[in-house]
Amino acid sequence: MGARVSIGDFAVMTSLSRKALRHYHDIGILEPAHVDLHTGYRFYDTSQVDHAHIIRRFRSLGMSIPDIKALLSTDDAAARTEIITTHLQQMEVQLQQTRDTVGALRELLSPVDTPASVELRREPALAVWSIGATIEVSAIDSWFVVTLRTLRDAVATATGAPSTVVPGGLYDRALFLESRGKATLFVPAPQSATPPEGVRAEVLPQAEFAVLTHPGGHDESIDRSYGALGIYANEHLISDQGPIREHYIGATPSDPTAFTATEICWPIFSTTPPPE
Repeated sequence: MGARVSIGDFAVMTSLSRKALRHYHDIGILEPAHVDLHTGYRFYDTSQVDHAHIIRRFRSLGMSIPDIKALLSTDDAAARTEIITTHLQQMEVQLQQTRDTVGALRELLSPVDTPASVELRREPALAVWSIGATIEVSAIDSWFVVTLRTLRDAVATATGAPSTVVPGGLYDRALFLESRGKATLFVPAPQSATPPEGVRAEVLPQAEFAVLTHPGGHDESIDRSYGALGIYANEHLISDQGPIREHYIGATPSDPTAFTATEICWPIFSTTPPPE
């Protein structure tokens, strides 16, 4: 044991305010060595200074009270290391999220530019294998990965080789408007093959699109590409209310969800007659 000191002296030694010390006493992570029953004054022991410094440092680093309690209540070095390592990993994730947010905010300082390269395209009718579902937007990423894997495996089984096809997606306006709607992933149908159970064979009809190629997959900045394409389609063309179509380019069999580009296809009415 060291020397008994007043809460005022202890606050100076630890850089913890009276309010913080009372709070840590109430929640049980830094109790005074003695509390005067008559006056209610709190007294601390100088041996508690290091303990208080640990609490203040970890609180300044964003560690939760339960984690600090667990850290201080164990003498197991491995357990302490695990608590600190887990918190460090959480801080690294938060740091990356902050960096991403800063980048997105900087990007928002510039207006949505009208794209220089919008292509008007007539997609011919296409025989596909597809899987569709009515889903919540919050679940679309996990659904996408599982469904794409199912379609690629189906094609690989039918052709006897790893799938190298370019997959696509169809997304009803309700997904954007109501955060719930129909989503469909598709791949070009292998010739002379029957789709397995759970996979549908259908023909996508011919359609007209304004197409903008977004670099990468569904990253945070794809909303800017959607905004730019939508502005162009509505200011220069006649927008159709059909589903949005996407094509996913550049993936490999070893990493089927890492796309180098995403073609966003905005449906339009065309006044140009089809070629003979």
